[in-house]
Amino acid sequence: MPDFMSDQPAVQCFLSFTHEDDSFLGFVTPLKNSLEKFCASAHGRKIEVFVDRESIGWGEDWRTKIQDGLNAAMVFIPVISMNYFYESSACREELTAFYAKANELGLTQLILPLIVLGHELVTGQSDDANIRIIEKLQYVDIKEAVLSGAGTAAWRRTMDVVAERLIKAIRSAEAALEKLKKCDRLLLDGGTPEKDGPRLREYNENLTEIGELLERQFDAIGRSLDELAEEMRQVTGEMAGLTPEAIKARVVRAADTIKPMAVNIQQVGTAFEATVAETDSTIRSYMRLMDSCMTPELLDRARREYDEFVEMLNGLVELEVRITEFLTRIRPLEAINAPLRAAIRPLRVGAQSIQLGMRTMRELSRIISNLLCGCGSR
Repeated sequence: MPDFMSDQPAVQCFLSFTHEDDSFLGFVTPLKNSLEKFCASAHGRKIEVFVDRESIGWGEDWRTKIQDGLNAAMVFIPVISMNYFYESSACREELTAFYAKANELGLTQLILPLIVLGHELVTGQSDDANIRIIEKLQYVDIKEAVLSGAGTAAWRRTMDVVAERLIKAIRSAEAALEKLKKCDRLLLDGGTPEKDGPRLREYNENLTEIGELLERQFDAIGRSLDELAEEMRQVTGEMAGLTPEAIKARVVRAADTIKPMAVNIQQVGTAFEATVAETDSTIRSYMRLMDSCMTPELLDRARREYDEFVEMLNGLVELEVRITEFLTRIRPLEAINAPLRAAIRPLRVGAQSIQLGMRTMRELSRIISNLLCGCGSR
């Protein structure tokens, strides 16, 4: 006789973590097993926790598949430490992409952060936009459980709390998905809106706002980099003929001047990364709408917007080259001067965010180009 209940599909959960953390804390496998068992035993819900990117089947175009996951109430579980933000570009990309799409659909409850280390740095005042995302979500502290080890009382109590939160998130998302308005269902299911109708205009207006924000962020990064380069030119020019002690003192003074500039690049760079994730989500939805109701007029508009997008991307490439050259020149001084190294660190964080944002923009450029080529050949 068929077992109809056990045969029901499991709700998918994706565990996003750094291998650096798991290699010395060893939490991933017991976390997966515990959550699956607690959800089944305590809540009667079947979940399946995926712990690597290949097994979940996201593939190369994983950003597009995020929406499919959200439509099925998939839970995104980032296991947070400072390694998550600063040692894994994949983790940062997953967080920003999933949050941008979940936020657009009103399903941010499907992100359940677990903080294992670095709690004191997860604040709403952080210079890193990704850390601020985690701070405003309802995260769970699992530090003591992980340090105590799987099988301990602390571990079991914490897993019970996490499983309860996870099931509540799934139920809440399922209810929200049920209540989506008809126009939202059309968007999610790939339906056809009215030609150049309200939904298309809404996305076009949203894209205009995002484009203006990206330009402001781009200009702010460029100005800060100009100030940094000028300061280092002055330092280099003044060091000629100085004694080693005098050079050290001059570099320390430079560090005091450089730090706020570097922090500004970190703040704007991480915000740029988050904005690009929102751009990615919006443009993908916009392109689907454009494709479903393409007219010669809309095709002309899309080509103009694509040209503007490519121009912005080219400007970012130039900015990336400037940042790379600056960090290359200053690295010898960083290696021998701790204050300067600390002052420059925020710039390196911001530079990483800019690179990740550019990677997303390049992929968007490819998607838009393919769509325009397809439309042009019809």
